[in-house]
Amino acid sequence: MIWILWHSRIGDLKQMEVLATSLGLPFLVKKLEFKWPHYPPLARLSSSSNALTEAWPDLILCTEALSSKIAVRLKKKSGGTIKIVSLARPHGDARRFDLVLTTAQYRLPNLPHVVELLLPLTAPNTKSTRRVARKLTVLVGASSSPESLDQDTAVAMVEALTSYADRHALELNVVTSPRTESEIARVFEQNMKAPHQSFIWKAGIENYYQGCLDEAAEIVVTSDSASMLSDALATGKPVWVYRLPRKFAVVQSLIEWIFKRAPALWIFRKGLIEPATDRWLLIERLVEKGYVQWFGTPKTQTKIFEPQVDIEVAVGALRKLLTTNDP
Repeated sequence: MIWILWHSRIGDLKQMEVLATSLGLPFLVKKLEFKWPHYPPLARLSSSSNALTEAWPDLILCTEALSSKIAVRLKKKSGGTIKIVSLARPHGDARRFDLVLTTAQYRLPNLPHVVELLLPLTAPNTKSTRRVARKLTVLVGASSSPESLDQDTAVAMVEALTSYADRHALELNVVTSPRTESEIARVFEQNMKAPHQSFIWKAGIENYYQGCLDEAAEIVVTSDSASMLSDALATGKPVWVYRLPRKFAVVQSLIEWIFKRAPALWIFRKGLIEPATDRWLLIERLVEKGYVQWFGTPKTQTKIFEPQVDIEVAVGALRKLLTTNDP
């Protein structure tokens, strides 16, 4: 039995479900709740989660610092019988986990049980491989340090995307996400002119996300979300990345300066401080391999990304973990 420990991010939940389903073992999703402050070293004290006292699973999948902190605690309570697999970046020292499936933006140390995938896991999208309309689907995220999506940036996006769509006889479908702030969503809603459209995410109404991906001829993704980028590439269609500006606070700049010079420093190993997620590093690797382009660069032929390749690598590493004593 597999437990999926999930806190809040939909993209993280989808990754873990793809992995568990591909492994072919039964799983349960355990929704975690945390009281403020959401600070990983205090996760044990701030957790208000329940349903974690049943018969222990064989394997726990987790993402995010808070969830990984709880996973480590559960392994100790089980007497070490549970194996923990962390996706993305675990909290603190990666050596506390049996397997880490990560991507380039987290800049984890090169260890035998740390497996770097090209992208967050996503299921292959067989529906979306056919281009059915002259539409440019734009997936809009939100500010996610150090990327910043403010109103000025949103206005500039509308102008640049509209110009590109008009030059190439495309209709815009701009789709916001649950993370998109209301004032940013309004910029797109108020500035899109027919035939271009905006689909603003609202709780309880139809989600146009997948439909707009299915009918797109081309896709643009803001640079704050590796999960949305993974979904876009799974369609097999040409994908652009809109580079959001970066804004580092003074403290963030200092942390980055220290991390680049001493990544093994104890404050990073213990998870007391975490460096910023370097999504540009991930995207640049995809650009170098020919899978995506930065929006605004000359258009070239891109390669089709195969999500199944990463899934097979992840499942292979996980099967090895489950059938041997060593990761």
